[in-house]
Amino acid sequence: MIRLGSPADVEVAASVYERSNLARRQGVWPEQASRIKHVAARLREPSSWFLLAEDGSWCVGMAAVEPMRGGDGAGAVVPGVLFLNLVYVVPERWGQGIGGVMLDALIDEAGRRGYSRVHLWTHEQQNERAHRLYRSHGFARTGRTTEDGEGALTGEWVREQREGGFQGHGAPAEPAQSQDARHA
Repeated sequence: MIRLGSPADVEVAASVYERSNLARRQGVWPEQASRIKHVAARLREPSSWFLLAEDGSWCVGMAAVEPMRGGDGAGAVVPGVLFLNLVYVVPERWGQGIGGVMLDALIDEAGRRGYSRVHLWTHEQQNERAHRLYRSHGFARTGRTTEDGEGALTGEWVREQREGGFQGHGAPAEPAQSQDARHA
């Protein structure tokens, strides 16, 4: 089941983020405590919202979004544009389609809330699983890249809404003209 998260769910969502990152990083995560604290704070921001994927009483995934800001995240909110900040699934459930179900729910909720575009940044290297997920849900690379806080190359992806709703799954989106709007 996918549902909207609430302030009472922040710690559970941050736990999914932590478990997934520890597995992805093979247990080596020098900035672990500060990153988890940062994510929890972002999830509590009034302008953000997040989804939880649950299997019974067990939380198996989370996805978080917030309004996109211009000026590489330091500027004003860009109307109608959403920034997909996090998508994580617990490692025991990787490859079972949970990320795709969460992304479908997130795209539907974004449309209900009036967003016409969703941006995200994701690691370029050793991240093919995430790239397949985003491509299969209509996201396309914009061509913009930057380094994250740890020096790893990240790339920007975007998904445009088409008339009648967001573009259908599986059809590649056309890259949008960048507004130099990245959210850190």
